[in-house]
Amino acid sequence: MVEVHPTPIVGILEQLGHTLQLLAQRQVDAPLAVLEMGVLEAVRAVQAELLGAVLRLSQRSLWPSGATRQWPCPHCGDRHGAQSWRPRTVATVCGQLSFERPWCVCVVGGSGFKPHRSGPGPGGTDAAECGVGEWVVEGGARTSFAEAAALLQRWTGLVVSPETVRQRTEASGAGLETAHEAAAQQVQETREAAAPLDPAPGQLVVEADGAMVHYRDAWHEMKIGVVAGQVAGKLVGASYLAQRAGPDQFGPRLLAEAARRGALEVVDWAGSPLQPRLAVLREVVVLGDGAPWIWHLAADHFGQRVEIVDFYHACEHLWAVAKALYGETAAATDWATARVDDLREHGVAPVQAALAAAQAPTPEAQDVLRRERGYFRTNADRMAYPTFRAAGLPIGSGAVESSARHLVQQRLKRAGARWSDTGAQYVMNVRCKLASAQPKAA
Repeated sequence: MVEVHPTPIVGILEQLGHTLQLLAQRQVDAPLAVLEMGVLEAVRAVQAELLGAVLRLSQRSLWPSGATRQWPCPHCGDRHGAQSWRPRTVATVCGQLSFERPWCVCVVGGSGFKPHRSGPGPGGTDAAECGVGEWVVEGGARTSFAEAAALLQRWTGLVVSPETVRQRTEASGAGLETAHEAAAQQVQETREAAAPLDPAPGQLVVEADGAMVHYRDAWHEMKIGVVAGQVAGKLVGASYLAQRAGPDQFGPRLLAEAARRGALEVVDWAGSPLQPRLAVLREVVVLGDGAPWIWHLAADHFGQRVEIVDFYHACEHLWAVAKALYGETAAATDWATARVDDLREHGVAPVQAALAAAQAPTPEAQDVLRRERGYFRTNADRMAYPTFRAAGLPIGSGAVESSARHLVQQRLKRAGARWSDTGAQYVMNVRCKLASAQPKAA
């Protein structure tokens, strides 16, 4: 049978069509920008109404027959019909949506409940479950809460307060924090990945660094980790984590992420058939700036590994020596350039020889020379750059260095920002999740 009367959806669309016709008649030969905004405003005005019509047509609990339906109590399982219909208003990406949903009361359990649902629907919808919740959280993680609220209103017409943006963003980050802590504990106990594996392609690379953040009491370091694969000399599929914590707390979290990316995968077995065989784990390249905590962390949490000091950090140490020996002169540039070339092409041995032969002109220079001799002696095995390059291994930790800027500093080091410990952590959890989910350029 052909339906004679238009459905609610058709009625709304007819109303929209009439509005757009009037717009065209009133804006003859108007600039495109004027028509663009007029159409956008007209569509925005009926978005929520259209969504409501679709919702009422798609959700069985809102159909006229829903008044006679019964739903199981989530506590005792007894089925009950709707005692009443309660109004509900939800912020959605289409605007404020208002509808009525059934409300049941269980006599046995003595409590009310909304009909259970297994998928999206009005039974449990709130702003956090709608698309607008994701937009609010992403906005609060990417920029200031006030700016996120202003941009949402400008670009979508949604009115959300900066405080709501903060609350939503931090609530999402708090949930991620709970998941991170649980995953770290589980990996420590089982030595297996706590989440479904997402193996990094090619060579598994783990980079670690730190960035200073201004908290309410003082400046503190937030540690940053990047886990990625290296394919054809490029890092791909990077995932990120950040935490204000000591190495003892940050290490398990970094291991949990590395395990999710394949660090605890067994690739071989060592030993003979007559002896207990030992699992050989996937090799991990650990890159850092030479800070001892990074190598202690690597030794505590990774098995088969190659430790590499970031080449550019090592070069900064050579320039520090050159400045101490020769000041801001051409001789300093010549000395440092020669040592950098030696380090890249021949490894640490000629650099150590040059440091041993250097004569400090002042006590201050002698202190620098003594410190840097120790630095290159301690990290000598981690500076076999010709060997690393020949094997196709990365020698620069640019990914984590970049992360310190774009992941941490761009959000947390805004003018006048002073962070609580939890606030900074929750925002960074969301930022790390967003950065990890971004498709990487080819």
